[in-house]
Amino acid sequence: MTSRFLLAHGVGGRTDLPLSLWQAGWSAAVALVLSFAALGLLWHRPRLRNLSVGRPVVSWVASLYAAGTAMLRLVVGVLAAVVVTAGLFGVDDVAANFSPVAVYVAFWVAVPLLVVVVGPLWSSISPWEMVVRQVDGRKGGGRRGPLDSPTEISNWVPIWVQDGWLAVMPISIFLWLELVYHDGARPRVLGWVALGYTVLVAGMTARWGAEAARRSEGFGVLFDLLARLSPVGRQLPSQDQITQGQTARLVLRVPLTGTAVDDLRPSEVTLLLVVLGSTAFDGVSRTRFWSDVSAGHVGWSATAVGTLGLLWVVGVVSVAWHLAARMGERLTGQPGFSARFGHSLLPIVIGYHVAHYFSLLVLEGQLFSVRISDPYGQGWNLFGTADSPVNWTRVSPSTVGWVQLVAIVCGHLGGVFLAHDRSIETWRPAVALRSQYPLLVVMVVYTVFGLVLMTG
Repeated sequence: MTSRFLLAHGVGGRTDLPLSLWQAGWSAAVALVLSFAALGLLWHRPRLRNLSVGRPVVSWVASLYAAGTAMLRLVVGVLAAVVVTAGLFGVDDVAANFSPVAVYVAFWVAVPLLVVVVGPLWSSISPWEMVVRQVDGRKGGGRRGPLDSPTEISNWVPIWVQDGWLAVMPISIFLWLELVYHDGARPRVLGWVALGYTVLVAGMTARWGAEAARRSEGFGVLFDLLARLSPVGRQLPSQDQITQGQTARLVLRVPLTGTAVDDLRPSEVTLLLVVLGSTAFDGVSRTRFWSDVSAGHVGWSATAVGTLGLLWVVGVVSVAWHLAARMGERLTGQPGFSARFGHSLLPIVIGYHVAHYFSLLVLEGQLFSVRISDPYGQGWNLFGTADSPVNWTRVSPSTVGWVQLVAIVCGHLGGVFLAHDRSIETWRPAVALRSQYPLLVVMVVYTVFGLVLMTG
């Protein structure tokens, strides 16, 4: 745990923000309320579902995208193999091994940002998708190409697998390793966890089939959800088009509109709340309050205290959301409020992700090019970058503060926007506006809470 990059997540400990705490909090709250009022006055017809259709990209762009995807698939496959083998057989030193920076920076930080920009790319280049295809192909199942329609899931698969609840587990375990476990950055731990998870994905494919495995592979589920925010989408064919042999096609659309196509499953809403609550906990863990709570605890004792804290913060965030959803159901008289508006959590999650990890990506991300030249810590210099200096002053604290502030506020503004469009799509204007009061309150609380965490 000597690596510096685990100590620079970005949320918490900031005392040099461009605005004071109260200025930032009140400004964000006022921005959300005014945006809500403006939408109520000016936005009376649902538009996002129609905008989500987008326009198909020209054939040569689609071909270029497919070629780039094939190259990335090869690169990601090689990198995944290096991460596992470096973790298992390389030097067991966080400061010298390639695995920690590859897992916690390149994978966990960069991939969500990548899919928000370029769309549903991860489902085509994921190393676990390659495992699914190989295992499914050997057992005689169908294969899904990068732009093909998903296959049907067998009705004999357990209902909790069909509904995607199993996907919550790998994300929860990963976040526990990152934020709580006292040895979570150790290369041996990462190597064995990555290998075990790969074997588990292969076993689920062999037991339940490809589509069940995809619904249970938590990272693929999460990244595909975040890809709905992207201006690049994938339009699935209708049943008639499938019969005619047509497959999905790439489209360009207005950002955020891809979230309006389908409601989220309850398991997907839970997954987003776990990610959001875990991000909030990491901010809490960097405050003076948590320093007092965890003082004197080391090793497994610190892990136990951190686990309780993580469960507590995730629980608070989740309860706040579900209370708002329950109040919305009472105001409208219709159930299923949480799933119907779960998509409004997506811009909030990515907003907190940017605020939380921006400095980590810009500063510690430089270590990726350093470690890749000597992934096993053997003194190699494969690409001539092993001795490259790291510029720890690449961004100023003020810049980091502004990025955090703007990311959190914009994420919640996007959530308000999505929730309003869905409400007027579902109910008449008076009921639609009233239904959003509880969600607005929760979003204001989330925003102020996030900005408080930035002050440490």
